[in-house]
Amino acid sequence: MTARGPRLAAHQGSAFAQAGASPCVGDWVSVSVGQCAEDLAQVTGRFPRTSELLRQTKSGMQTIAANVDHAWLLVDASRAPNHAALERYLIAIEESGAEPMLLVSKLDLNEAWQSLQQRLEHLFSDVQVLAVSALAGESVDQLSRRMQGASTYCLMGESGTGKSTLLNRLAGRELARTGEVRGRDRKGRHVTSYRELCRLPSGALVLDTPGMREFVPVLSPDAVPKRFKAIVELAEGCRFKDCRHLSEPNCAVQRALREGRLASSMLDNYHRLRGIREP
Repeated sequence: MTARGPRLAAHQGSAFAQAGASPCVGDWVSVSVGQCAEDLAQVTGRFPRTSELLRQTKSGMQTIAANVDHAWLLVDASRAPNHAALERYLIAIEESGAEPMLLVSKLDLNEAWQSLQQRLEHLFSDVQVLAVSALAGESVDQLSRRMQGASTYCLMGESGTGKSTLLNRLAGRELARTGEVRGRDRKGRHVTSYRELCRLPSGALVLDTPGMREFVPVLSPDAVPKRFKAIVELAEGCRFKDCRHLSEPNCAVQRALREGRLASSMLDNYHRLRGIREP
């Protein structure tokens, strides 16, 4: 978007020679615009990012989006949630600096969706959990009233959770293509295959992302996400200071796991993200 209206733009790779400096969805950039509307604008620079959503892939680190203020993680009420995957999403969101929120979607497919919402509120007590149905205008209107015109919102979650449908309802028109889920297992098909930033009539910016079943956040070697605060506090009671919380004797973390005071999904994520394995 420019003072002269929307323009297509390109950038020369040499202008962003530094690794990871190329613009991505959500970035704010400076451009050089020609006099003719048909002229291709040139991206001349990228402004510093206020936040950066990252994930680890087999080929390296991937930037999902930049400058996200609020990340909304959708959970399909019609199928059992993967708590470990939700936790990894939330770790990446919190590490990026964005504010997370869980949205329970597709309420019409599960009459007992309130119990799912309560379970998520218990497991992720520090994250707000809201129920929203793209088929019910009232719940979408309530969500829309939360959105601020100068903020960027990112819709995240597995395929088939209703991200694109929610975007279309928020916009009041079809901005993203939607598809059906598979009947046998309620798994979604990848309809959204790229990340796109959309501007709503209110001025709010919404970023729709493709479903990512395998999501591993990027952490520095010594980073301990605040989501693992419970493990860090329990570890003070371990016999060994370098306890890995696997099979060491007198491990306070394993004791809390056996007594039901610690979720196994949290400990599994802790081991996975810290690269800790049983020898």
